[in-house]
Amino acid sequence: MTSIRILKRLAMALVAVVTTSGIASAQYCEGTVYGLSGNYDLAKGTGFLAVRAQPRASARMVGQFFNGNTTEILGRKGNWYRVAIGGIDGWASAKWIRNSCPY
Repeated sequence: MTSIRILKRLAMALVAVVTTSGIASAQYCEGTVYGLSGNYDLAKGTGFLAVRAQPRASARMVGQFFNGNTTEILGRKGNWYRVAIGGIDGWASAKWIRNSCPY
């Protein structure tokens, strides 16, 4: 058996082990922001979806999303999604993000 064939078989075996052990169970998930008011007012908190440092409404705001923005969804904690877009990494209310994630 050639060394290339051996390497291919080892690689396939590794993929099988990783997949069945759950290590590779994470999958890419993307969501789209929807349903927000069209009138932006920071003082009233309308027209944007606040991205927070922690999964709670009182946490510091680290960014804002708007209707139509897409974001990677990295996880979920209660009614909050952990999100990432354009260098922003934080938490946003799941109520305003439409997706097909398994969680």
